[in-house]
Amino acid sequence: MSPVSARIDVPILEKRSGQVVSIIGETIQLMDLETYETFETEMPKEDEIKNKLAPGIEVEFWRVSGRNKIIRTK
Repeated sequence: MSPVSARIDVPILEKRSGQVVSIIGETIQLMDLETYETFETEMPKEDEIKNKLAPGIEVEFWRVSGRNKIIRTK
């Protein structure tokens, strides 16, 4: 709790779509389907998502404070 006049930082959440380019160990290379930039992110810990990942699969990922997390496969 804080007073009304207090400044509170609110993270900006971007929901994006991407395609898995490659999987190397615990690292996944994704391509953003809007900007076509490629980047690496870590393998999700959830087995439900992890078992569906393969090159060419489309995913939804969230970008928060410069970090990316795969949320689900499409």
